[in-house]
Amino acid sequence: MIDWKYYEVMYGERYMDTPESNPEGYKNSALTNYADKLDGRLLIIQGYQDATVVPQHSLSFLEASIKAGKLVDYFMYPNHEHNVRGKDRLHLYRMIDQYFTDHL
Repeated sequence: MIDWKYYEVMYGERYMDTPESNPEGYKNSALTNYADKLDGRLLIIQGYQDATVVPQHSLSFLEASIKAGKLVDYFMYPNHEHNVRGKDRLHLYRMIDQYFTDHL
């Protein structure tokens, strides 16, 4: 979850109230505002069909990272929702394991 303004309203407003009544909270918690401070490697993995954490989250962070000149590794599972399930979960675990092996 990158930015509460893109999060599912039922959950977001439960914790953050509305953007109109809590603009500072939304601004301060939006990770896009901190992309320029990224130091090191970052892997973002997301399911394209995720209706809870919609792709706009990762896309907005990627855009902020590009503007800040930061490199981010990104992988999207085109046929998955909020959780990668089935045979693709093995692929997900292999990817995470390899990323840690390569970069930690």
